[in-house]
Amino acid sequence: MKMSNDEPNVLSIGTEVSAKYKGAFCEARIKKVNRLLRLKVTIKSLTSPITLSDNEVESGRIKVGGQVLVKRSNSSQSIPATINKILDQSLYTVVFDDGDEATLKRSSLCLKSGKHYSESESLDQLPLTNPEHFKAAAATTTRTDYR
Repeated sequence: MKMSNDEPNVLSIGTEVSAKYKGAFCEARIKKVNRLLRLKVTIKSLTSPITLSDNEVESGRIKVGGQVLVKRSNSSQSIPATINKILDQSLYTVVFDDGDEATLKRSSLCLKSGKHYSESESLDQLPLTNPEHFKAAAATTTRTDYR
C-alpha cells in the first residue's frame, strides 16, 4: 500500500480510523499496534534495491527519499542508503463503535477524515431519489443545434 506524504509511517494508538471489516468500512479506534516497517532502499555499492526492517536503520529520518545509515548483520560498518519505498506491514488491533475488536493489516485501514458529503445536500435533493427534480433540471438545460 502506498502511503501519501501527509500520513504517518505507522498509525499510533488512539487514532480514529475507518476499518474495512467483513466487506464494509466501519468507524474504529486503534487499541494496539504490532509495529513492522519494511523499507526498500538503494545502496550505492549494490546494483539492485534491497528490503530491510526499520530497526536496521541506525540514523536518519525514515521517509521516502531520505538518506539513512544502515547497519547490516553481515557487516561491521554502517552503509549509507536512500529509502525508495516504505511498507507498513504492522498489525493493528482496533475497537469498533459497538465494542467488537479485530486485528487488521494497514491496507484495511484508512485515516478517518472529514465528512465525505456536503452538509447542504441531502439524499432527497439528488436526482435519482427525486425524479420530479431531475425532469425540471433537464428542462432548464439549453441545447445548441449545430448545422
